[in-house]
This record gives sequence, C-alpha cells and structure tokens, in this order.
Amino acid sequence: MGKKSFFLGEVGNGAKMKLVVNMIMGSMMNAFSEGLVLAERSGLDPYNLLEVLDLGVNSNPLFRGKGPNMLKSNHSPAFPLKHQQKDMRLALALGDAHAISMPVAAAANEAFKKARSMGLGDLDISAVHEVVKLHKD
Repeated sequence: MGKKSFFLGEVGNGAKMKLVVNMIMGSMMNAFSEGLVLAERSGLDPYNLLEVLDLGVNSNPLFRGKGPNMLKSNHSPAFPLKHQQKDMRLALALGDAHAISMPVAAAANEAFKKARSMGLGDLDISAVHEVVKLHKD
C-alpha cells in the first residue's frame, strides 16, 4: 500500500484496509472528474484548475498524476477501472454489513459501472472521466 508496513490485527484486516483506501480513491477520482468538467463547461481553463488544486490543500499525487492525461482522454492503464469498480462494490458491501450509509461512494460506483458498460473496464480508473463528460443534465 505504500512505503510503510502496518500491523492491522487479525487476518483479513489488510484486505479491508485496501478496500477502504480504494473506495476513497474511487470517490476522489469521480469528484475530480466532475470538477474538471464543471471548470471546462463553465468557461474556466481546466489546466488552470490543475495548478490551483496543486497549490492548495487539495494537492495530491492522484490529481497531479492523472489530471493532465484525463484532459487529453489518455487513460493508459495503471490500475484498471474494472478492478476499481470491483473494490467499490466490495467496499459498499462492507459498509452495508456495518450499517454505514455511503452515498458518495455509491454514486461513484455507479459512474464506474457505467464506464464498464461503455467498454472502458480495461482502461485506467481515470476513464471514469469519459462518463462524467457524457452527462449534460
């Protein structure tokens, strides 16, 4: 998961931690996509948005690494979208097992499911951006 090892207790807790981390990442990716589309459609330069985000509290390697390629519709796979959607589904099931409402993750999961139905499952998780770009409601 990163540069440090963690003892998480009983067997299975590592898998749960991975689901939680990937659920957060998927939710962030969907919100990031919405922000990029909102910026562009409201007349802002989305590349300026990337710079503004990188200079503030929202700076993170996910946005920095994925953003420029998303704006070019380049979704060469680093982490396939189909695996992200599977982890979203499993994280939502974990939340359900503990009676936790997760509407943000559920909405992001729907976007990932739509992307899979569009044949984007083997592309990078950033391909969820293509789903967000389709919506004109």
